[in-house]
Amino acid sequence: MSEPIRLVIVDDHAIVRHGLRSILELEPGILVAGEAGDAVTALALIDQAHPDVVLLDLSLGAQGVDGGLGLCQAICASYPQTNVIVLTTFLDDQLVLQAIRSGARGYVLKDVDAFDLIKSVRAVHRGESALDTRTASLVMKSLSNPDKAQEIVLTEREHQVMRLLACGLSNREIGEQIAISESTVKFHLRNVMRKLNVHHRAEVVYVAGKLGLL
Repeated sequence: MSEPIRLVIVDDHAIVRHGLRSILELEPGILVAGEAGDAVTALALIDQAHPDVVLLDLSLGAQGVDGGLGLCQAICASYPQTNVIVLTTFLDDQLVLQAIRSGARGYVLKDVDAFDLIKSVRAVHRGESALDTRTASLVMKSLSNPDKAQEIVLTEREHQVMRLLACGLSNREIGEQIAISESTVKFHLRNVMRKLNVHHRAEVVYVAGKLGLL
């Protein structure tokens, strides 16, 4: 059997942490390695527990969203093997972009159901992004610069894959939509990432939207 996904929950509300923990601990293959209510505790826990995924509330205590974004950046810089999913109540285009720029692999609203939350955890653990259709559409609407897009040439298949990624689909779901294998989807995404000069899937939607490619 494969090792379970080690997960840490960071939220300044204990009742939220406990609720998330009770849901996630019921899911086979996911191990909640700990929880924290502030940035200092979170970094110490991550250093000790080496989680695969961190569920991070964007608003932490008195610092608000600045605290969450700062912690996201610190985690991604110091622990590159740990994937951050922002879990928040804020549906705001600039916050989505700032979270992605800070290194988050996912941006999920707290009204998400348990199935989709677990799906997001598994997606980022596979190296995919976790942007639902609402957050992905905000990224696409907020950024547009068609002049620079002329410098980047994508094939029609790469455009298809990228557009489906922007809709929040996983590699497997993208493959099913356009009748190609999951490995072929990964091949096209690697090409897209290389052409856009990005290193993470979550950045694809951000950069492509900025360049007017979506």
